[in-house]
Amino acid sequence: MPARPSGVPAPNADAVTTFTQATTTCAGARTLTTELLLSGRAGDERLRGRVIAGLERGGAARLEGVAPFGAPIFILAARAESATLLLPRDRRVLRDTAVSTVLERLTGLPLSAADLLQALTGCVGAGAAREGQAWDGGWRGVRTDDERTALMREQAGAWRVVAVDAGEWRADYSGWVNDLPRVVRLRTSDGRVDLTARLDQVEINTGIDPAAFDVAIPEDVEPMTLDELRSMAPLRTP
Repeated sequence: MPARPSGVPAPNADAVTTFTQATTTCAGARTLTTELLLSGRAGDERLRGRVIAGLERGGAARLEGVAPFGAPIFILAARAESATLLLPRDRRVLRDTAVSTVLERLTGLPLSAADLLQALTGCVGAGAAREGQAWDGGWRGVRTDDERTALMREQAGAWRVVAVDAGEWRADYSGWVNDLPRVVRLRTSDGRVDLTARLDQVEINTGIDPAAFDVAIPEDVEPMTLDELRSMAPLRTP
């Protein structure tokens, strides 16, 4: 597992300022577009896939699972954290479901669209730090208004948010380019799910067509339930 500080932290007022400086770039991210290369596991199942992602503040998201050829494996389109999931190859659709619920069925990670934007940019808790902490070994951290902890270390002369403990899930960051991480490891707190996302073609604050957050549903598709979605497991690999 990635390194984490140990022992009891001491109060550190400078950590809040450090965190604010470390998250300057990501805190200004209103939108994120990227290609995600996913690999990992959920329980005993291996997960793998390539996903084109567009995220916008306010709970808007579009995620397309890319197939080697032909139609996408899935299309998730969401506004205000309410998602529609279309499986074009299976001709099935799940409507009006919370993004966090759909992502938990797809990946095992209960992330909202807002969580996903913050998690992929290394920006969990930006603007909401209220308690600075320090550990032995060069670690600093902050607690946030929603009781999450962001952990920082100094790397190549700059402080980076290298990890987040967010209750049900955790994140670890590496591969920094232009103050944004290119490798994000996401885990559930019980260790059952462990998924790594490698980010490519990262762009922030580019305009996303509002139509991207809707999906056209063909007339011949059939509705499906959450349980059926889990059994289909579009990201599962043999």
